[in-house]
Amino acid sequence: MKKLFTAAPLALAIAATPALAQSTEETLERMQQQLNAMQQQLNSAKDTGIRFNGFFSTGFARASNDAGYAGITDESEVADLSLFALQGTFDVTQKSQIVMQLVGRGEDDWEPQVEWAYLSHRPTNNLQIRAGKMRIPFFMYSDSLEVGYAQPWARPPQSVYGPIAVTSYVGADASYNLNFDNSSLTATGFTGFTDEDGNSGDVQLRNVAGVNLTWTDYVWTLRGVAATAEADIDATRLAAQAAAAGLVVDTTLADGDRGNFFGLGASYDDGSWQIIGEVTRVEVDGQFADTDSAYISVGHRFGSWTPYVAAGWTESKDDDERTGFFIPGAVPESILNYQRNEYSIGTRWDITPGVAIKADITHVRGLEKGYGNLNTAYMLAEDPDSTNVYTVKIDSAF
Repeated sequence: MKKLFTAAPLALAIAATPALAQSTEETLERMQQQLNAMQQQLNSAKDTGIRFNGFFSTGFARASNDAGYAGITDESEVADLSLFALQGTFDVTQKSQIVMQLVGRGEDDWEPQVEWAYLSHRPTNNLQIRAGKMRIPFFMYSDSLEVGYAQPWARPPQSVYGPIAVTSYVGADASYNLNFDNSSLTATGFTGFTDEDGNSGDVQLRNVAGVNLTWTDYVWTLRGVAATAEADIDATRLAAQAAAAGLVVDTTLADGDRGNFFGLGASYDDGSWQIIGEVTRVEVDGQFADTDSAYISVGHRFGSWTPYVAAGWTESKDDDERTGFFIPGAVPESILNYQRNEYSIGTRWDITPGVAIKADITHVRGLEKGYGNLNTAYMLAEDPDSTNVYTVKIDSAF
């Protein structure tokens, strides 16, 4: 009997071995199923095609007077240069995607505004078609106009980027890319309309139609653009000043008049030297100033530092069409004229990938020859001939 009890545990263990093996196999199978499910979830999240990026800027700028060059006075605040943007890209199919960009600006109490919202489709690798709200492609830095990190300067040169404050439009474009051995050529046609608050006031462009060509060998880049539209422009800020004085004046600068834009740009970047220049012409049949503008910028990288110098010029070409008065005996139409020069010296310091600090001093002269895009009330009262603007800024992209 003693031997029987001694052998019983061994017999039970032997009998239980197949069941234990079966239980282990089932456990491993369940674990494998859970692992496969987790892998599928990860792949599904990866394959949803949702990507986010954004950019941020803040800083401080102050001018030597209240002339209002680039909107900066001697009481400018940090909020005036602060913005935060978030951009989402959503893949609809392998060839189609939706892009949306929201921008909150400190000067607007960080209220988010939709800057981009468009559907993009690529029928072929070389052809892209987009429709929705996009940046109007007038300038070399149109697509990155507010992405300070993508620019070498503290702000885009106002001589070229200042006269046309319209930045976005609703419409469609089509781009075709030709690849050569060591370079590429992209042709883009665009059409649509825009209704924005420009420098002088409300600006509406209808039936916009244009084309731009960009060639690059990844050191040199050459760009040309031509566009036309029907323009409605109202100097609503001037009208508000007149209303405050108890006067009602006609501040219409263009009413369905033909407007044309032409631009040429070039850049050279070999990793050390960075040279950028643009020349533009704006023509509007109404009282809005026809302007010729240009700038050139030269910078050199020394490790994480990129000091630069820039010079710009802008001049209205149809001053003889503005010889009357908006407000009789007080505000002449000539306040819309341009003729000024600007000179900048600054530096960019890339403190870490994705973050850059910039410092800039800009001197502007010739203000007495026209008040276009300036603080009209101050200019009429003080009539200064120059202003200095000092800027320190932080730009980031992620």
